[in-house]
Amino acid sequence: MSTKNTSYDKKVFRLFFILNQLDSRKKVSTSELAQEFSVSPRTVQRDIVLLNTTGFPIISLEKGYHSFMEGFSLKKMMLTREEASLLSFLHDISKSLGGKFEDSFSSILKKVISNEQDSAFYVKIPNGLKISKDYPFINDIEEAISDNRKIALHYKTPEKKRDYKVCPLKITFFDGFWYLLSQADGKEWLRTFRLENIKRLEMLNEYFNPPENINTILQESVNIWFSEKKDKKVVLKIDKEVASFFKQRVYFPLQKIKKENRDGSLRIETKISQYEEIIYTILQWVPHVHVIEPKCLKGEIKEKLIEYLKRFE
Repeated sequence: MSTKNTSYDKKVFRLFFILNQLDSRKKVSTSELAQEFSVSPRTVQRDIVLLNTTGFPIISLEKGYHSFMEGFSLKKMMLTREEASLLSFLHDISKSLGGKFEDSFSSILKKVISNEQDSAFYVKIPNGLKISKDYPFINDIEEAISDNRKIALHYKTPEKKRDYKVCPLKITFFDGFWYLLSQADGKEWLRTFRLENIKRLEMLNEYFNPPENINTILQESVNIWFSEKKDKKVVLKIDKEVASFFKQRVYFPLQKIKKENRDGSLRIETKISQYEEIIYTILQWVPHVHVIEPKCLKGEIKEKLIEYLKRFE
């Protein structure tokens, strides 16, 4: 090994050691580190300056001693200590290249090595988003979907329990819950199963050909009421108070704005396979969404509202 490579290795080791000491002991001494490495205090000081310019917030509250700024910890980083040390070393090398290379490397370091700060953005994620450890068959389901292999499952809800033989197509997430989207064995219609309600699963030595348009079906769906055939047209009026929402987001399958009225309201059309696909969405927007046609859907919405209001009598 050349003398040059040996000096590189020693420098990376020193950087790693200093970071480790700062994180575990909270305070390090320049003189003690110099003795540890058999180098001059000036060499250690240059190492600390390098780490500081790299992005680690190192401060000196008393002469000859250094520590991380309060609240900073390597545990908050997405890098190991070894990786952080190597990045610091590469940052030092980039200075010799100068120009855009040094600027680009410095920009990368600011993104990778930084004190944890609150983001300016916040996204509310439904509590059910994570795949729970209560779903013991998730690996088997993934394998069955990948291999186009049929499965037998025992499904249990508070209302009933039943055995099914299905062709698994996709694991989907809607409204805070994970579902298995499948095709009934020998049938074309689709069915969903809540993952936490699958109590038993068996991989079968039978295979199937999945529908070619399954991704299109999913893209056109806004909830778990999946169907390939959307042959029912529904016309809705959206009040001006909520029109901006429907201009920016699709709430109904194949939703299209057909007319923007002078008063700010909208006339939209959607195509569905069954009324359950949109009934509960309409109810969420009452009183600002009105069914124009078909009359049977309008009557069904009216019945549900009357039934609900009776509870207050």
